[in-house]
Amino acid sequence: MILLSIFQSVEFYVIAVVAAAAIVAFMSVRQAPGPVRTILLGSTLSTTGDTTPAIELECLDDGSVMLTRHGVTGVTEAGAVSAAITVKGFDVKIEERIVAGNPAYSPADTATFLLDFMGAEHYFISYVSQQADLFAAVTLHNRPGIKTRKALQ
Repeated sequence: MILLSIFQSVEFYVIAVVAAAAIVAFMSVRQAPGPVRTILLGSTLSTTGDTTPAIELECLDDGSVMLTRHGVTGVTEAGAVSAAITVKGFDVKIEERIVAGNPAYSPADTATFLLDFMGAEHYFISYVSQQADLFAAVTLHNRPGIKTRKALQ
């Protein structure tokens, strides 16, 4: 009887609640997203006549994603548009870098990148063009045939 009287004391219930709270806190801690990777990609420049600043994402059959940046300004076909991509878990941050090129060449307005490092997951993608002071954020479910377009603001 004396041993069972511990279940009627206030101290027992305080200790039980603290232990339960510690277990819940431990179980709800988010796991680390893994290492951060930085990928540098070059693009293919073209002239399409689309001058509205936007990004277009198209999921291909092989699991890669084609990123098309429309409305690029200040670059010629002799220049370059590249991307510094930082991948942290399923968060993808793309920073655009522009090299103007020789002004004697014709201007380019579209840059196309091939993102071949993505799996069949949900990704949160943010695209930043510091030179043009533009930004876009989009959620992408990488499945073949999915195509989305987002205006840069």
